[in-house]
Amino acid sequence: LPCLHTLCSGCLEESSMQCPVCRAPWPSGAGTQALDNVFFESLQRRLSVYQQIAREQAFCTRCKEPAHYWCFECEQLICTKCFEAHQWFLKHEARPLAELRSQSVREFLDGTRKSNIIFCSNPNHRSPMLTSIYCRGCSKPLCCSCALLDRGHSELKCDISMEIQQRQDELDTMTQDLQEQDRTFGAAQAQMRSAISQLGRVRADTEEFIRERVREVVAHVLEQERELLQGVGARYQRDYEEIAGQLGRLDAVLQRIRMGSVLVQRMKLYASDQEVLDMHDFLRKALHQLRQEEPQSLRATVHTDSFDEFRVRLQDLVSCITRGTDAALSRRASPEAASTPRDTCGTDPPEEVPRDQMQASGLAVVQPVPGAHPVPVYAFSIQDPSLREEGTNTTTPQKRKACQTECPRKAVKMESEEGEESRW
Repeated sequence: LPCLHTLCSGCLEESSMQCPVCRAPWPSGAGTQALDNVFFESLQRRLSVYQQIAREQAFCTRCKEPAHYWCFECEQLICTKCFEAHQWFLKHEARPLAELRSQSVREFLDGTRKSNIIFCSNPNHRSPMLTSIYCRGCSKPLCCSCALLDRGHSELKCDISMEIQQRQDELDTMTQDLQEQDRTFGAAQAQMRSAISQLGRVRADTEEFIRERVREVVAHVLEQERELLQGVGARYQRDYEEIAGQLGRLDAVLQRIRMGSVLVQRMKLYASDQEVLDMHDFLRKALHQLRQEEPQSLRATVHTDSFDEFRVRLQDLVSCITRGTDAALSRRASPEAASTPRDTCGTDPPEEVPRDQMQASGLAVVQPVPGAHPVPVYAFSIQDPSLREEGTNTTTPQKRKACQTECPRKAVKMESEEGEESRW
């Protein structure tokens, strides 16, 4: 695939327009179709043969008898009987399996690697013709006869070994250039993981802070605790998903970079010349696309101050409850205020006292908290001793006409509190 992952034909048919391994989408276009990985197929076949030889489960390819030889040219397992006929007609190099069992996997793969067995690409030859010439204009290997007849590309022909070595060197250079990309994406990946860890610590600290403060309030504030914790969880989930998405992209690109490096190194060690020629353009295009990849952000900043919103809401909630309790205690402690009849006449409500004047006079302004229980807009504070002394000397205010008898209970309470504060 363009992302350098190899799939079997079954998985390739079942998968949609994205890689099932790294979820990378397939770019549209005729030049980006999946390539038959001849190198992987050849390597898999040779590894299967080595496993049969090492486990002493190798059978003759022709007669299915226990095999004792391996032909490097035919790539077949041969028994002793078939070996005699094989050597009589073909004269190929065949080695005993006992000798191959003593080799390592690397030695076996290196020994089975085919070199300089490339035939002319002209289909008109009656028999395959070995070639040592490569035409860069046609991008095909040619025999001497075809090279002489191809006069249009006379200056574009070169030795095929030189062309293969040049392509291998080009892939090596691109792989070395990708090492810088590997370090860059690795650093970004580490920062992303650190950011997620820091985000988790901030979440834990915020939850602990919320729990400690919520334990100090009355039972009905437990509902507010649940809402605040849900808000913290939602904020954490949002930030986590944002960073996790970038981390997933970094993981995918890093995986492709390392897969490309491993693939190039294995091709350099085990691929035949024909396999290098077949896969060079595809690999070069894929590695070039990887060189153009850049991480979105080298510094993942965790906005820890976004959790301060929940701290502020909690502080306002506690302040509202505390100050509301102080106001209730002040009304209970003042018998005159408690025994004063409430006048519900239709007179104009008292004018709104400016915020600065209220703060200067000792009146506490309570801000309503979204989602919290309703509290008085104005609350009297008993923390100022001058106000308490003044309140004791205040005469009973004149009664107002009772003309609003159908007002809601909550509205009457608010008006009475405003009346008390206006008197102060």
